[in-house]
Amino acid sequence: MKRLVSIALILVLIFALSACSKPGTPVPTDFPEPEPETIEVPFPLESGDDIHTIAFVSDTQRYAFKDSTTNKDMIKALVDDKDKYSIEYVIHSGDLVQTPDKEDEWQVAKEAMSQLDGIIPYGVLAGNHDQDSGDERFTLYTKYFGDETYSGCDYSAGSFENCRAHAQLVTIGSNDFVVVYISDDPSKDCISFANDIFGKYPDRIGILVTHKYLEPDLSLDEMGEYMLEKIVKPNDNVKLVLCGHESVAGYLETKIDDERTVLQVMANYQDAGTKGTMMYLQINEKAKTLTGISYSPVTDSYEGYKNQSDDQFRVDLPW
Repeated sequence: MKRLVSIALILVLIFALSACSKPGTPVPTDFPEPEPETIEVPFPLESGDDIHTIAFVSDTQRYAFKDSTTNKDMIKALVDDKDKYSIEYVIHSGDLVQTPDKEDEWQVAKEAMSQLDGIIPYGVLAGNHDQDSGDERFTLYTKYFGDETYSGCDYSAGSFENCRAHAQLVTIGSNDFVVVYISDDPSKDCISFANDIFGKYPDRIGILVTHKYLEPDLSLDEMGEYMLEKIVKPNDNVKLVLCGHESVAGYLETKIDDERTVLQVMANYQDAGTKGTMMYLQINEKAKTLTGISYSPVTDSYEGYKNQSDDQFRVDLPW
């Protein structure tokens, strides 16, 4: 008898619950697509008489394949936008290719960067992916980006071991710069070369370009600490360091003394999920600011590392 009562109660509950739903109302099986995320752009690219731009490119190795046009497209965009954004210098801080012994990758990288020849001064260095093993580790790098790359360029200011390290003298806006490129895993002789160059031009603003220098959290890594002690601190004119390697975009300011703060910037977008992104360093001489802007001219996007607060920044000029 108790069993029959229990069954009856269950049937009543089922009937009551079913009566609460409208007949024919489908049960939702999915949810509406979320609205596209809006990317805040605190510092869009600017044009004007007071704006002077350095295009900072790094770690483009994933574009160094014959079926990819991204490498070529992003450098072509710099040429096309040269006057629009006053792009006066282009820097590549290494990892031009993915595999150092594959000549077809070097050909892609060379074709892309050569679009700048005679139009915008530029420099590159060898990242860890650009070096093979053994004594011949710079063979293909020097074949495609050795001394011959800058022969006849009036901005070339010296080379060590066929551009394993090299220097350039450029004028950006109203300021004269000396830029030293040091390839990844530098020898003591590379360090000496850098110090000789910076010491030779004490009245020019010094820029050091290397590959490994900052950790993902934008603190100094072991190589960064070494170069800070061996190159940056001894040379009062060094005010800016540019690097890549880690998949981060942002900056670190290091106070050397009461008179000097060095700005150290990393910009590597290979894991950002974006295409053709690089960092535009815009110098505003009137406002005395330097703005780092992550932007892809290939997709016309400021996305970059969209969840990273340092992806776009503005600081006082370090010089």
